[in-house]
Amino acid sequence: MCFFNYIFISEYCFYIFVAQSNKTQMLKKIIIPFFSLLFVSVSSYAQFGRTYQEVGIMAGPVFFKSDYGEGGDMENFTKNMGYSVGVFYYFSFIEDYTSLRENFKLRLDASYMKTDLEHFGKYVDPSKTSDFANKLRAMHGSTSTVNIGLQMEYYPWKTDDYNRGVTFSPYVSFGGQIGYYTSKAYSDLGPIGIPQTTPVKYLNGTRNESLPVASLTSSIGVRYRIDDYNSLMFDSRLQYYTSDWVDGINPDRTTYSENKTNDYSLTFNFGYVYYFN
Repeated sequence: MCFFNYIFISEYCFYIFVAQSNKTQMLKKIIIPFFSLLFVSVSSYAQFGRTYQEVGIMAGPVFFKSDYGEGGDMENFTKNMGYSVGVFYYFSFIEDYTSLRENFKLRLDASYMKTDLEHFGKYVDPSKTSDFANKLRAMHGSTSTVNIGLQMEYYPWKTDDYNRGVTFSPYVSFGGQIGYYTSKAYSDLGPIGIPQTTPVKYLNGTRNESLPVASLTSSIGVRYRIDDYNSLMFDSRLQYYTSDWVDGINPDRTTYSENKTNDYSLTFNFGYVYYFN
């Protein structure tokens, strides 16, 4: 399968993937130039050496670090867990084994993430019966994101593990994502954002919205080669968003100093990779 055909099929599948969402028009504006640029870039690089390509799928749990709960409380991080699913495509060089380019893979991926969010920790302990605690326990939220992006993966050992018999191939990677998030915040006590239902900390800090967002990613992972055409992979990815509204809440940083960072997530993906040329 040529690279151009794969890009066409990937774009078509990704349109289907988001077709049920009312954000499709915005995503189309992102996807078309993104895939066009990728096609031009990789086609240019392909002129300088023999290449191979891979496709795969991945899924796993995602832990979302949000503004729910006490800052620095790991319980909020570990219990606000959701899921992530995605597909990906790899492009690599095969040339002189001494070439540094054989230590790198270019990865394009498209993914979907969904997480339900709650307050956990000492402030919502059942022993707490204050009005503040009751309002915190009544608060709930969720966030979902659709992402497409590029990562450059570095393999200390050469990437051509299919032809040279390497069984385990660890790697590190860095990249960026363009996505669209949908956040929801609500209360069991009534409409959120009013004093009767919402803790004062969040009175002017809630939004239910759908907007584009960029993010930076970094991964550590490993591949296990089954045979010449099939591999399994494990990938742990840290994704840091350029917005603090991805979770739907954002207390005023000038008043609440614990709100120091934007939203971010940690995903543990398990995947399958197929080498097809």
